[in-house]
Amino acid sequence: MAKIKVSGKIHDVKKNKKGEVIVDHAGNIGKYDKINLTKKAGAKTVKEGEKATRAWHKNNPHTKGKK
Repeated sequence: MAKIKVSGKIHDVKKNKKGEVIVDHAGNIGKYDKINLTKKAGAKTVKEGEKATRAWHKNNPHTKGKK
């Protein structure tokens, strides 16, 4: 398991019992989102999951209401 801070939020990247790489992060209003990076980004390891998470946030930055 790896804990990384991306876009100001903590993301937990880990493998589940099936061997899939999952990222778990705080979503809106304290709810947690779980995203399967094996299906979404083709990640097979936690390291690849970290890289995919950072890349996604780099390509999709939070603009905080700015256009």
